[in-house]
Amino acid sequence: MSELSRLAVVVVSYGDPALLERHTTKVAAALRPARIVVVDNHSTDANRAAVRALCEREGWTGVFPGTNTGFGAGCNLGAAAALAEGAEVLLFLNPDATIDAESAVRLVAAVEAEPLLLAGPTVLGPDGSVASAGLDLDLETGAMRPWRRRAALPVESPEAETLPWVTGACFTVARELWERLAGFDERYFLYWEDVDLCARARAFGGRVAVVDGASAVHSGGGTQRAEGSRAKSPAYYYFNIRNRALFARTWLSREREQAWRRGAVGAAYEILMRGGRRQLLHPVRPLSAVMRGLRDGRRDRPVRVLESVRELRATTNPYIVQLVETLGRRDDTEVLLFGWARAIAGRYDVFHVHWPELLVTSARTPLRRLARRLLTTAFVARLRLTRTPVVRTWHNLVRPDGLSRWDHRLLDALERRTRHVIRLTDQTAPPLDVPTSTIVHAHYRDWFEPVIDAFAEPVETVDRRVLYFGLIKPYKGVEQLLEAVADSPEADLDVRLVGSPSDPALAEQVRAAAATDTRVSADLSYADDATLAAEITAAALVVLPYKAMHNSGALLLALSLDTPVLAPDNEVNRRLAEEVGEGWLHLFEGTVSIEDLERALKAVAAGPPAERPDLSAREWPESAALHAAAFRAALYP
Repeated sequence: MSELSRLAVVVVSYGDPALLERHTTKVAAALRPARIVVVDNHSTDANRAAVRALCEREGWTGVFPGTNTGFGAGCNLGAAAALAEGAEVLLFLNPDATIDAESAVRLVAAVEAEPLLLAGPTVLGPDGSVASAGLDLDLETGAMRPWRRRAALPVESPEAETLPWVTGACFTVARELWERLAGFDERYFLYWEDVDLCARARAFGGRVAVVDGASAVHSGGGTQRAEGSRAKSPAYYYFNIRNRALFARTWLSREREQAWRRGAVGAAYEILMRGGRRQLLHPVRPLSAVMRGLRDGRRDRPVRVLESVRELRATTNPYIVQLVETLGRRDDTEVLLFGWARAIAGRYDVFHVHWPELLVTSARTPLRRLARRLLTTAFVARLRLTRTPVVRTWHNLVRPDGLSRWDHRLLDALERRTRHVIRLTDQTAPPLDVPTSTIVHAHYRDWFEPVIDAFAEPVETVDRRVLYFGLIKPYKGVEQLLEAVADSPEADLDVRLVGSPSDPALAEQVRAAAATDTRVSADLSYADDATLAAEITAAALVVLPYKAMHNSGALLLALSLDTPVLAPDNEVNRRLAEEVGEGWLHLFEGTVSIEDLERALKAVAAGPPAERPDLSAREWPESAALHAAAFRAALYP
C-alpha cells in the first residue's frame, strides 16, 4: 500500500529473538513497503547474533547499541535511524505484538491529518479481549482507569485532574510531533515512559487518542515473564514502582507528589500482586525489587560512581581522563575518584574498575603490598556487606603474572561482586556470566587537538619513517621488529622507537640496535602529549608489531592523529579497518616482516587516503551515555 511507504515500524528487542521471528516477520509482510527498524538492546551475544542474522535475512534496518539502553532510549535510537532513512511516520511496536495493514493505514492517516496527534490502536490480548483502549491517570491518587469506564462514572473528574495516555506497546506519531517531543525521556529506562510521553504531547499542544477501527494484538510480558507464567520479573516490579515516583516528581505539584508518596506502599503492593501470590513462595527477589523501587523512588539524584583511578595526573591514561571528565558533565552521573577512606567508608552506588589487579600490585615495597592487601580485603568486605555492584571494563583477557594466592582470592571475590561487564569490542568474551555491554574505545582527537594547535610550526612527515610508541614489553614484539630490520640491511627505512622498556634487558637490546644501525633511533623515556603528538605526526607509518593484540588504545591514538597504522591481522582489526576507511589500517599475519613494512609504506606513498579516518562511531558523549546506562543497569534487580 502506498500509504505505508512513508511509515517505519520501530521494534525494540531484548532477550529472546524468537519473538521477532514469531511476530515482527508477520508485521513486515503485512505492512510492505513500510520500513522495519529493529533495535537490539543487548542481552547476550547469542541473541544479538540471531537478531543480526534475522535483520540481514529480512532486509530490516538493525540498530545495535553496545548495552541495554532501556526501552525509551532504544525507541529513540530506532526512530533516529528511521527518520534518517526518510520515514515521515513512526509506528512503535513491541516485539510480542502484531498489527494488520488496515489498522496501520488508519493510524498513518490519522497522524498525517493531525500532525500533533499521538495515536494508538485498540490493543487486544491474544484471546481477542480488550487489553488497552486508552487509560486515564488520576493525578490526585496515581490510580489508572480505562477510558471505556468513563461513562460509567456518576461524576466525571475534571479533565485537569486526569491525564489520558495510550500504551507504548503500539502507538504512532508523525515526524513533526516526535521531533518536537525529542523522543522518550530516557530516565525511565522501562515503564511509565509512555505516560510521560503523552503528558509532554499534551503540554506541547498535541492530543492523545485511540483511532477508531485500528487494532493491534499484544501477547504481553514477552520480555518480562516466561510464557504461561503470571509471575513477572524483578525489573517489572522495580521500574513500575520507582518510575511512578519519578513521574510524580516530574509532573505534579508538591502537594500531589506528597499524596502519591503517602500511597506508595499500597501502590507497590498492587503492582506486586499483578504477579500472583505463588511467587511469594520464593519471595526474596520480588520483595527485594519492591523495596528497592520504593527506596529509589524517593530520591532524585545522579548515580554515584566510584572510579578505580585515584587522581587525574599528567601521566594518567587519556582514555581514563576523558571518560571521567565526560561522565562528570552528565547530570545523571556523579563521578568520585578512588581513595581508600572513601572506598571503605564513603557513600557511592557503583564501583567501576578498569584494572582490578592494580588494587594490590601497585605498591613497591613488601610492607606497602601487605597494607594494600589488607585494605583491599576490607574494601571487598564492604562491597559485599553493602551489596554494592561492581562494573568492570575488561581490558586484559588474562590476569598478569606474579600474583600471590591472596591476590587471586581478592580478585576472585571482586569478580563475584561484578554485576556488569563493559568490553571494548564484541570479540571479547569475559568469563563472567553477567550482563555485558560493548562500548568501543573512543578516539583521542579532542584530547590532542589543543596540543597540535600549540605547535609553533606544523610537523612535517618524515619520508619512510616507521614509528613504534608506547611501553616496550615482551608481548609487543619490538624485538621481532628490530630483528626484521637488522636482517634486511639494504632496506631504506627510518625506524623510530619511543617509550619506556619494562625491563633492563629490553632496554639494552633497543640501545644496541640504535648504536649499531643508523636507520634505528630511540627515545627510551616517558613521552608527554606534545612529544607523542609530534612523533606520531612525523611518522609515515605507525607499526604495532604485537605478538597478540585484542584491542589497542595506541592504534586509536595513531588514527586520531591521522597517521596510518600497521597492526596484527585479527577479526577486531579487520572490522576496525572497514570502519575507519580504506588506506588507514594495514594488517600483517604472524610476526611482522620487512615485506610487511615495505608493503604498508608503498601503499601509504602510492595512495594516501582522501579523507580522515572515520571515527564518528567513537565520540565521547556517546561513550559516556553508554557507560551511564551500564552503571544504571548494574543497580537494577
